[in-house]
Amino acid sequence: MSKESKIAKKEAKAAKKAAKAEKKQASQYAKLVKKIDKKNAKAEKKANKKGKPFTPAPIPTQEEAFAGVQQSKGKKVFKLIILILLIWLVIYFLVMWFNYVAPIKNAEENPDDSTSTAQEYERYVNEHEITTTKNYSVSEAKALLKQVLHDNWRTLSYSSDPSSATINYTSNIVTVNNVDCYEFNASGKTYAVAINLSAVYVSQNGEYVPVTFHGTSLITK
Repeated sequence: MSKESKIAKKEAKAAKKAAKAEKKQASQYAKLVKKIDKKNAKAEKKANKKGKPFTPAPIPTQEEAFAGVQQSKGKKVFKLIILILLIWLVIYFLVMWFNYVAPIKNAEENPDDSTSTAQEYERYVNEHEITTTKNYSVSEAKALLKQVLHDNWRTLSYSSDPSSATINYTSNIVTVNNVDCYEFNASGKTYAVAINLSAVYVSQNGEYVPVTFHGTSLITK
């Protein structure tokens, strides 16, 4: 078969298909016109019965009628594509959701994690040899008493500062408030100074009473 014969055959086939489509379209258009006429007749009858003016629905041309059908098909195809995409996304989400496995923390990789196994700590050892207040010498206790007399001579009922007078250690250790104290005599009164220098007491009526401190400038020994 020659090339011209093939072309002629294709054209004849296309013409036959077009004629068939046109015939089908004409039949559909005739049904559409008949449907519109039927509605107009019914609406006109109803309007006349109520005494209202009647405006018939316009009848589109065949081209107008089927142009709308083509546009409607395009919209339907677009909506169908969107729907397919949404369904695919939902299926993908569900598959990922059911296949998700939460990561498990390894206690060895994260030793600071509070949920890991209990830590083992070494017992605390104090590196300092002395952890309590040390005991001071008699001379250091005497220096403290001298400062206290200087700061509190009015409270102790002296007429003047007795700190420059002689302070004698009695060589006795007395216990006041469960603390060992050096005993001193100074300006007619007896005093007790804690060995750890935590307090100074004055003897009144056979009892040791703590001396009130008043911050003043230091004096030399």
